[in-house]
Amino acid sequence: MQKKLYITEKPSVALNFAEVIGIKSSNYDRNKGYLEKDNSIITWCYGHLITMAYPDEYSKEFKQWNLDNLPIIPKNYKYKIIDDSGIKRQFETIKKLMNRDDVKIIYSCTDSGREGEYIFRLVYDQSKCKKEVKRVWISSYTNESILKGINEAKDISEYDFLGKAAYNRAKEDWLFGMNFSRVYSVIFGNNVSSVLKESRGTAISVGRVMTCVLGLVALREDEIRFFKPVKSYGIKSEFESENSKIVYIGKWEPKKEVGEEKSYSKKEVDKIIDTIKGKTGKIINVSKKKTPEKPPLLFNLSELQSVANRIYKIPVNKTLEIAQNLYEKKLISYPRTDSKVLTEDIFEESLKTLKTLYNSKNYNKYLVKIKEKGKLPINKKTKRYVDNKKVTDHYAIIPTYVAANLDKMDSDTRKIYDLIVRRFLAIFFTSAIFFNIKIETKIGEEIFVSHSKELIDTGWKEVFDLGSRKNNSKDSNLNKLLKGENSILLKCELDEKETKAPPRYTEGTLVITMEKAGKFIEDEELREQIKTCGIGTSATRAGIIKKLSEINKYIQIDKKSQIIKPTLKGETIYELIKLTSKKLLNPEFTASWEKGLMKLENNETSEDIFNEKLHNYIKSTIKKLKLCEGNVNLFRLMKNKENMKNEFQKQKTQGVVTE
Repeated sequence: MQKKLYITEKPSVALNFAEVIGIKSSNYDRNKGYLEKDNSIITWCYGHLITMAYPDEYSKEFKQWNLDNLPIIPKNYKYKIIDDSGIKRQFETIKKLMNRDDVKIIYSCTDSGREGEYIFRLVYDQSKCKKEVKRVWISSYTNESILKGINEAKDISEYDFLGKAAYNRAKEDWLFGMNFSRVYSVIFGNNVSSVLKESRGTAISVGRVMTCVLGLVALREDEIRFFKPVKSYGIKSEFESENSKIVYIGKWEPKKEVGEEKSYSKKEVDKIIDTIKGKTGKIINVSKKKTPEKPPLLFNLSELQSVANRIYKIPVNKTLEIAQNLYEKKLISYPRTDSKVLTEDIFEESLKTLKTLYNSKNYNKYLVKIKEKGKLPINKKTKRYVDNKKVTDHYAIIPTYVAANLDKMDSDTRKIYDLIVRRFLAIFFTSAIFFNIKIETKIGEEIFVSHSKELIDTGWKEVFDLGSRKNNSKDSNLNKLLKGENSILLKCELDEKETKAPPRYTEGTLVITMEKAGKFIEDEELREQIKTCGIGTSATRAGIIKKLSEINKYIQIDKKSQIIKPTLKGETIYELIKLTSKKLLNPEFTASWEKGLMKLENNETSEDIFNEKLHNYIKSTIKKLKLCEGNVNLFRLMKNKENMKNEFQKQKTQGVVTE
């Protein structure tokens, strides 16, 4: 009997497929590495089974880190099974199953993305299999989605461009890492060790994405360290309305010159204060306006990681791990997504989730309120949340219709699942309504402005309002003031402010900055408008941060605050790369490589063009770095930087650096 072979990315996912196909599993079956019945076989990978070979497996001369051998650019890349007995055994199991005479067709059921595609294709290629393959592309592991994915599976050739992007991403990272780590270690290893006071030459790890992220953190540290605060001066006044006797605060609004605000010195502001003291003002404008605030967009991975990090201090890598686990348990959709909207068909399916949540003791009260409103405030034509054109591989992260038992979840898992559910429910609530009041009081030739912002209808904030940073000042007295009413100036004082240094990154803000190629933009809608390839991908950003902190020790992350700082080693390598190959630190340059991979994926460029650009960059940079040998005194550079820092701090303490 001819059989179908299903290959999943992990054993837990294989059990989901087994349930749909109707294969019972036992400990014996799981131990032998596959499940089987009359016409079907299911087996699994353990994530990556195969990796790219190290340089010394191409040639013995590459075992020594020698400048004469650089750059290393193989004509044909080599791959090897990861050196682990369990992984080797599972690869051999899959290889035998693929090449069994009774296996007619293979279904690739690895995660639906670039990395999942790479995992399957490596195993398929290394098994030297030539059989027909169909690709199962799904965004959740509900039984319905799995069955639909199998029935609608396309020939794997439909995903060949994705496969090319996957292979070339790995080659690109290999070329960057192997070549630049070697050249920097050989030329500058002793230089770095002298700064770090290590007895032997330091191995310097350089990566396409990792080095750029180190640059973001180290640059921010310099911005804070050498920040020059600038003082600005305003006027804060207290008024009392003549008729209603209402006391209120007004802030001076300086005159604009040619569309720009003028900066005033303390002396100029003091002079203005003297001219208005003792005078009576008049309310010249009263503006009252109701302002709606729409529910936020749905979560993509970066936004979920950022919010979880800000609210609960959960490390971004752990958020990804939890989300992946929830996905494999059928409770949420595919987490490694950059999209924040749904497709029309998925929106229709998501309405089933509302029914499930209605029966949940944790969320029933919100569903009752949605039901009380009658007609839903959005539908499949609401472009803000449902837009086929804005979804490429996967839609936003949402809960599935599979009921979850929050009581059986650990604390962090419950928090992540709860965030996803609440963000999803929020889009079915109405806008929050604010009542904004603006009062303009004129005294002499000067204008003073008073503001009040009051939340009068919570709308979606009832279900998802986790520490909003927006101003919500409530001053109901302003509502009683009338245009044309005179106001007595009770108090008038200098309002002195000083600019502050930018904050250090947290894991949450760093992952958002990586998503937008170095532009940290807090407003999520504005981030959506800036369409640019980021630094790394949603699937890899958390791993890069982890590698920088735990493996290379280039950055340190405070466990409580999640604030990130560079270590001395990280700063030293940052200064070295800034001096010798600054492009490696440039977020836009690093993102351009990701854009090249996207072009490959979309068939907008060829492998030949991509590789020519890549090889030329590797060769020219290596050539330039070799010329630096013996010309960089990193110890002196870091000593000078330390002296500059000390002198700057001394001047700040003495009050010399003020403007």
